[in-house]
Parts: sequence; structure tokens; C-alpha cells
Amino acid sequence: MTDQANLHQRRLPAAERGRSQDRSRDDVIISATLELLGEKGYHGLTMTDVAARAGVSKATLYRRWTAKADVVADAVATLNPMDPPRYPGTSLRDDLLALMVQVGNCDDSPEIVTATMEMARLHPDLYRTLTARFGTFVRAELDKLAKRAADAGHAPMSEVELDVFGDTVVALLAHYAGPAGASIPRERLIRLVDHVLMVLLTGTRAAE
Repeated sequence: MTDQANLHQRRLPAAERGRSQDRSRDDVIISATLELLGEKGYHGLTMTDVAARAGVSKATLYRRWTAKADVVADAVATLNPMDPPRYPGTSLRDDLLALMVQVGNCDDSPEIVTATMEMARLHPDLYRTLTARFGTFVRAELDKLAKRAADAGHAPMSEVELDVFGDTVVALLAHYAGPAGASIPRERLIRLVDHVLMVLLTGTRAAE
């Protein structure tokens, strides 16, 4: 799993004694969880199903995750919005838009997104975990862009300003995506970048 996916990870640490755990099985279990989440939703998914689909024993699964909610949370954290986008590098505005498109797009796995929203509503602690992961990822990427903006001559952002910037982005994305977690239209993301986020990042609108 990626470094971003490891943030707030719910997987149990390997036991200090006994046989070492085969980390390749983690990826197989995560893949099986995502497949079943898309097929059955959160309610229909069971740990028995995950173990069977992954081709591992239930003991192997429970040594890694003690509950369905935990393995699902770690599986969801591996989805594309948690991976850095391919920044075009043509301008700060284009790179910021690339980030917003990446984190605002749910079209690749709509069934999984729906199941995740269902799961989050049922488990407030998981909602907090997933939100924290997403917020940490977004802030880290915005930090990269803020440093580029400072290198280009714009006023550098303090840590507090970066925190507020990240919180603003996450809140606006959640508002636009709605309770179902729908993908945000590119046109709306463009307006958001040009007239709000570029102002926060550089002090001027992209259109100007």
C-alpha cells in the first residue's frame, strides 16, 4: 500500500513472535475487499467473503484486521484520490486544477464510492478516519503547490494558513460532491480554482 494509504492505517502490526507475515497477502486482501465492496456494498460484505475471495484463511485475515470496518477503511484509502496526480507543470493554475480533478473524480469506482459513503454514515469513527486521511493527503499536495508559488515570488504560506487552505478545499469538495459522493463537474472545478483557490494561493484570480 502507498505511503498515503498508511496514514492512520487500521491494519494490526505484525506479532513480535511467530512466523513473519507475508506482506503480499495484504495487497491481495485489499483487492478482494474492494471487489466485494463494489459487488455487495458495505452491508453485504463479510470477513468470510473477503478471506474466500483473497484465497487466505480467516485466521490470516484476522491477524491483520480485527473487523470488517477496519479492512474496508484501509482498502478505500488505496483508491485513486489518495494518489498524487500527474501534474502538467505548465503553471500553478494547471497543477492546482489537476489536483482538484483528481480528488473530485469518483467515476472510476462509483459502486465503491456509494458503499463507502454508506459505511461512513454508519460508523462515525470511520468517517473521521477517512476524512483525516483525505485531508492529510490534500494538505500535503497543497503544501507542494504553495512552495512552488513562493518560489515564483508569491507570499509564502504559514502552517496555519496551509491548514485553513486545506480545510477550505476539503469542505468545498464535500459540499460539491454532496451526500452521495458524486463526481464534481470539471467546469465547476475550473471556477473553483480560478476564482477561489488561486486567490488563496497567489492573491490573484487566474482569469486576471
